Amino acid sequence: MTPIYQSKAFLIRKYRFSETSFILLWLTQKHGKVRTVAQGALKREGIFSGKWDLFLETEIFFLLNKKSDLHSLKEVLPLQREQTLKPGYLTLLTASYFAQLCDLFIEPLEPVPELFDLLARALGFLSKHHPTSLAVEHFEKELAKVLGIYDASSSRVDWFHRTGTLLPPSRKKLLEQLSLHH
Repeated sequence: MTPIYQSKAFLIRKYRFSETSFILLWLTQKHGKVRTVAQGALKREGIFSGKWDLFLETEIFFLLNKKSDLHSLKEVLPLQREQTLKPGYLTLLTASYFAQLCDLFIEPLEPVPELFDLLARALGFLSKHHPTSLAVEHFEKELAKVLGIYDASSSRVDWFHRTGTLLPPSRKKLLEQLSLHH
């Protein structure tokens, strides 16, 4: 019998997979980054109806696929009952940027509980405060510390470039938008 894995998780990305299904990318506390397929997620009365949304903390249950990195989502239990992020374009843009960074710098099924906690704190901040450039810089600094690439003598862009990974293009747009509003 195939074991069912479970973990607290944040949905950080979703893609349409078929007429009725989604591919969902999760940052989990116990298993790192996990890609799942949610069969029948678009059916009105499906088992996933109304149980997940971007950036909500949930408990997920999934079966590992030993042949690919696309696993089978079995159940989602919301741990938050409603969207807690402050409404607004800048808040969504900031949360999306944080999610992109998590996606870029963590390997599938490699648990990094400190990164899960960092994202949880960042989303908690965005539920109570409007995003700022300082919040983005803080997230990047804490991420660099978690990854072991923090260097006080160089710029934050250099920290990430040394890993061979470019920061997402959305960073420039986000920082420009934040500077216009603060």
